Amino acid sequence: MMRWRTVAAGAALLVLIGCGQPQPSQTEGEQGAASQHEEFPSDDREDEVLAPVADELLATPNAAFTPIEPSEVGVFAAPTVDEALAPLLSPEQHEEGASVQLSVRETDGVQVADIVRSDIPDDSIAAGHIRIEFRQEPEGWFPTNAYRRVMCRRGANAGQWTAGVCQ
Repeated sequence: MMRWRTVAAGAALLVLIGCGQPQPSQTEGEQGAASQHEEFPSDDREDEVLAPVADELLATPNAAFTPIEPSEVGVFAAPTVDEALAPLLSPEQHEEGASVQLSVRETDGVQVADIVRSDIPDDSIAAGHIRIEFRQEPEGWFPTNAYRRVMCRRGANAGQWTAGVCQ
C-alpha cells in the first residue's frame, strides 16, 4: 500500500525536472507534518523509512521556484493528498542512485507537499525540488499551486538551487 507513495514521489520529480530538462531518476518519499516520519516501502526494500525534506528547503519561499501547473507533474484532485501525489511516486520514476524525501505539512489550512530528489544520475541536474499546495473541498483535496526548481551539477549555477535551466 505504501509503495505507490514512493513511486509517485519519484514520478513527480521526474516530470518536474523533465520540463525542459533531461529526465531524472528514482524516488523515495517521506510524509509528515514537520517532523513526523512514516514508512514507505520501495520496490526493492520492504519497510524502508524515508527521510523528510530538510527544514531549510521547506523554508524556501515560493518566489525561489518556477510556478507550474500541477497537471504538468501529473497531480490532480483526489480524496487524499497522498492519492493526489501518487503519480509522482510511480514505479516508472524509480531509478538507481537517487534518493527522495517527502514532507507534507499543513499551513493555514492548506496542505503543502515538498518532494526533493537528490543524487540524480544526470550529467546536468544534481537534484530537483517540487512543491505543491492543496486546498480541501468536500470532494477531496485540490492542487492549487505547484512550483519547481533544480540544483545544477555543472555550469555557472553548479551546486546551487535555481528556478532556471541547468546547462
